[in-house]
Amino acid sequence: MNGQTRDQLELIARITTVLGREARRAWLFGGWGLDARIGRITRDHGDIEFWVDRRDAAEVQRILIAEGAARQDTQPPAESTEFSWGDTWFSTAYFDARPDGTATPEGRWSDWVFPAGSFPEEPVEFAGLAARAMSVAGMVAMKEQYPGLRNGSPLRDKDLRDLDLLRSLLGAR
Repeated sequence: MNGQTRDQLELIARITTVLGREARRAWLFGGWGLDARIGRITRDHGDIEFWVDRRDAAEVQRILIAEGAARQDTQPPAESTEFSWGDTWFSTAYFDARPDGTATPEGRWSDWVFPAGSFPEEPVEFAGLAARAMSVAGMVAMKEQYPGLRNGSPLRDKDLRDLDLLRSLLGAR
Protein backbone atom coordinates (compact mmCIF):
# COMPACT_ATOMS: atom_id res chain seq x y z
CA MET A 1 0.00 0.00 0.00
CA ASN A 2 1.46 3.34 -1.01
CA GLY A 3 1.42 6.50 1.11
CA GLN A 4 -1.46 8.13 -0.75
CA THR A 5 -3.68 5.07 -0.28
CA ARG A 6 -2.78 4.91 3.42
CA ASP A 7 -3.56 8.64 3.81
CA GLN A 8 -6.89 8.21 2.02
CA LEU A 9 -7.87 5.23 4.20
CA GLU A 10 -6.99 7.20 7.33
CA LEU A 11 -9.10 10.09 6.09
CA ILE A 12 -12.07 7.82 5.30
CA ALA A 13 -11.83 6.46 8.84
CA ARG A 14 -11.61 9.96 10.29
CA ILE A 15 -14.56 11.28 8.29
CA THR A 16 -16.80 8.32 9.12
CA THR A 17 -15.86 8.53 12.81
CA VAL A 18 -16.46 12.29 13.03
CA LEU A 19 -19.80 12.10 11.23
CA GLY A 20 -20.84 9.01 13.21
CA ARG A 21 -20.32 10.85 16.50
CA GLU A 22 -22.83 13.44 15.28
CA ALA A 23 -25.29 10.85 13.91
CA ARG A 24 -24.69 11.98 10.33
CA ARG A 25 -24.26 9.65 7.38
CA ALA A 26 -22.16 9.68 4.24
CA TRP A 27 -21.80 6.93 1.66
CA LEU A 28 -18.61 6.24 -0.26
CA PHE A 29 -18.99 5.94 -4.01
CA GLY A 30 -16.67 5.81 -6.99
CA GLY A 31 -13.54 3.71 -6.66
CA TRP A 32 -13.50 3.72 -2.86
CA GLY A 33 -17.19 2.79 -2.81
CA LEU A 34 -16.44 -0.20 -5.03
CA ASP A 35 -13.52 -1.24 -2.84
CA ALA A 36 -15.68 -0.96 0.27
CA ARG A 37 -18.38 -3.13 -1.30
CA ILE A 38 -16.00 -5.89 -2.37
CA GLY A 39 -13.96 -5.70 0.84
CA ARG A 40 -10.51 -5.05 -0.61
CA ILE A 41 -8.46 -2.34 -2.29
CA THR A 42 -8.46 -2.84 -6.05
CA ARG A 43 -6.22 0.04 -7.16
CA ASP A 44 -4.86 3.47 -6.28
CA HIS A 45 -7.54 6.16 -6.18
CA GLY A 46 -7.26 9.78 -7.23
CA ASP A 47 -10.07 10.96 -4.98
CA ILE A 48 -12.46 10.13 -2.16
CA GLU A 49 -16.14 10.75 -2.84
CA PHE A 50 -19.10 10.60 -0.48
CA TRP A 51 -22.80 10.99 -1.12
CA VAL A 52 -24.69 12.94 1.56
CA ASP A 53 -28.43 13.42 1.86
CA ARG A 54 -29.05 17.07 1.00
CA ARG A 55 -31.07 17.50 4.22
CA ASP A 56 -27.80 16.88 6.12
CA ALA A 57 -25.46 18.79 3.80
CA ALA A 58 -25.06 22.01 5.82
CA GLU A 59 -24.59 20.12 9.09
CA VAL A 60 -22.05 17.72 7.51
CA GLN A 61 -20.09 20.69 6.16
CA ARG A 62 -20.15 22.38 9.57
CA ILE A 63 -18.94 19.23 11.33
CA LEU A 64 -16.12 18.59 8.87
CA ILE A 65 -14.89 22.18 9.00
CA ALA A 66 -15.06 22.25 12.81
CA GLU A 67 -12.88 19.11 12.85
CA GLY A 68 -10.24 20.64 10.57
CA ALA A 69 -11.29 20.10 6.97
CA ALA A 70 -10.83 23.11 4.70
CA ARG A 71 -13.71 23.84 2.35
CA GLN A 72 -12.69 24.53 -1.23
CA ASP A 73 -14.87 26.71 -3.43
CA THR A 74 -14.40 24.60 -6.55
CA GLN A 75 -17.86 23.10 -7.15
CA PRO A 76 -21.41 24.43 -7.54
CA PRO A 77 -22.67 24.40 -3.91
CA ALA A 78 -26.00 22.77 -4.81
CA GLU A 79 -24.12 19.79 -6.26
CA SER A 80 -21.10 19.12 -4.07
CA THR A 81 -18.36 20.48 -1.88
CA GLU A 82 -14.67 19.69 -2.09
CA PHE A 83 -12.52 19.71 1.02
CA SER A 84 -8.90 19.24 1.87
CA TRP A 85 -7.66 17.74 5.11
CA GLY A 86 -3.95 18.18 5.13
CA ASP A 87 -2.75 17.13 1.70
CA THR A 88 -5.69 14.82 1.00
CA TRP A 89 -8.76 16.02 -0.88
CA PHE A 90 -12.27 14.60 -0.72
CA SER A 91 -15.74 15.64 -1.75
CA THR A 92 -19.32 15.37 -0.61
CA ALA A 93 -22.00 15.28 -3.32
CA TYR A 94 -25.66 15.74 -2.45
CA PHE A 95 -28.70 13.67 -3.31
CA ASP A 96 -32.40 14.17 -2.74
CA ALA A 97 -34.46 11.18 -1.64
CA ARG A 98 -37.78 10.77 -3.44
CA PRO A 99 -40.98 9.34 -1.95
CA ASP A 100 -40.62 6.16 -4.04
CA GLY A 101 -37.18 5.44 -2.52
CA THR A 102 -35.16 6.54 -5.53
CA ALA A 103 -32.75 9.46 -5.26
CA THR A 104 -31.34 12.08 -7.59
CA PRO A 105 -28.85 14.95 -7.37
CA GLU A 106 -29.48 18.54 -8.45
CA GLY A 107 -27.79 20.74 -11.01
CA ARG A 108 -25.78 19.40 -13.92
CA TRP A 109 -26.46 15.80 -12.86
CA SER A 110 -30.18 16.00 -12.10
CA ASP A 111 -30.95 13.46 -14.84
CA TRP A 112 -29.18 10.76 -12.81
CA VAL A 113 -31.64 8.53 -10.94
CA PHE A 114 -30.41 6.13 -8.29
CA PRO A 115 -32.59 3.10 -7.56
CA ALA A 116 -34.33 2.55 -4.24
CA GLY A 117 -31.90 1.10 -1.73
CA SER A 118 -28.85 2.94 -3.11
CA PHE A 119 -28.00 4.33 0.32
CA PRO A 120 -28.19 1.44 2.81
CA GLU A 121 -27.87 2.01 6.54
CA GLU A 122 -25.49 -0.83 7.37
CA PRO A 123 -21.75 -0.14 7.05
CA VAL A 124 -19.42 -2.49 5.24
CA GLU A 125 -16.01 -3.54 6.47
CA PHE A 126 -12.88 -3.26 4.39
CA ALA A 127 -9.20 -2.55 4.95
CA GLY A 128 -9.70 -2.60 8.72
CA LEU A 129 -12.48 -0.02 8.88
CA ALA A 130 -16.24 0.19 8.69
CA ALA A 131 -17.93 2.72 6.44
CA ARG A 132 -21.19 3.17 4.60
CA ALA A 133 -20.98 2.72 0.85
CA MET A 134 -23.44 3.22 -1.96
CA SER A 135 -25.09 -0.06 -2.88
CA VAL A 136 -23.77 -2.15 -5.74
CA ALA A 137 -27.03 -1.57 -7.64
CA GLY A 138 -26.69 2.18 -7.09
CA MET A 139 -23.13 2.23 -8.41
CA VAL A 140 -24.12 0.10 -11.42
CA ALA A 141 -26.90 2.59 -12.17
CA MET A 142 -24.44 5.49 -11.91
CA LYS A 143 -22.00 3.88 -14.33
CA GLU A 144 -24.65 2.67 -16.78
CA GLN A 145 -26.45 6.02 -16.92
CA TYR A 146 -23.36 8.24 -17.08
CA PRO A 147 -22.69 8.13 -20.85
CA GLY A 148 -26.32 9.08 -21.60
CA LEU A 149 -26.56 12.00 -19.16
CA ARG A 150 -26.77 15.48 -20.65
CA ASN A 151 -23.33 16.21 -19.12
CA GLY A 152 -22.03 12.65 -19.33
CA SER A 153 -19.21 11.30 -21.44
CA PRO A 154 -18.00 7.90 -22.56
CA LEU A 155 -16.84 5.55 -19.82
CA ARG A 156 -13.09 5.27 -19.31
CA ASP A 157 -11.31 1.91 -19.26
CA LYS A 158 -11.28 1.86 -15.45
CA ASP A 159 -15.03 2.62 -15.42
CA LEU A 160 -15.66 -0.32 -17.75
CA ARG A 161 -13.59 -2.61 -15.51
CA ASP A 162 -15.44 -1.32 -12.43
CA LEU A 163 -18.80 -1.85 -14.15
CA ASP A 164 -17.89 -5.45 -15.03
CA LEU A 165 -16.87 -6.09 -11.42
CA LEU A 166 -20.02 -4.44 -10.05
CA ARG A 167 -22.23 -6.44 -12.40
CA SER A 168 -20.51 -9.64 -11.29
CA LEU A 169 -21.29 -8.70 -7.68
CA LEU A 170 -24.96 -8.24 -8.58
CA GLY A 171 -24.97 -11.64 -10.25
CA ALA A 172 -23.47 -13.24 -7.14
CA ARG A 173 -26.43 -12.21 -4.97
